[in-house]
Amino acid sequence: MSSRWFSALWLSGGLALAQAAAASPAITYPSGSWSTNNSGTIISVAQCGADLCGRISGMVLDHPTDPPPTDWRGQLQCHDIIFQVTPHVHDDGGVTWAGTVTDPRNGNVYQATVAFDAQNNLLMRGYVGLRIFGETQVWRPYAGQTPSDCLIRPAS
Repeated sequence: MSSRWFSALWLSGGLALAQAAAASPAITYPSGSWSTNNSGTIISVAQCGADLCGRISGMVLDHPTDPPPTDWRGQLQCHDIIFQVTPHVHDDGGVTWAGTVTDPRNGNVYQATVAFDAQNNLLMRGYVGLRIFGETQVWRPYAGQTPSDCLIRPAS
């Protein structure tokens, strides 16, 4: 008797999980490249597991002979993941993205939200504690190519 009860419980639990998975809306993961608000860094955004990640894919050098920027560990910033945000689906089907952003120059980690406006700009808001104690940067879509070493040298 108890094995039948256990089997029925296991089966109903499995069905409930399958229904919950089917009911959860599909999340669209934005991807592409964006130029930061100072136009000196290109960030490539893509799905990473269940999250959305942004990694440095291009750095504009002011002069061809400038040394490439390094991070707080002394490593080239190229390909550093600087933000990772998790989707949060709302009852109305809307999605917000929240997680952390890392300053590659000093390694400081901040809370972050990422949003996209009607012009496909990426709105990065980094903050400490409460969102009101933060700053939003507008990153514009970048259609150019980035070299594998991330260094975008000015035309000579």
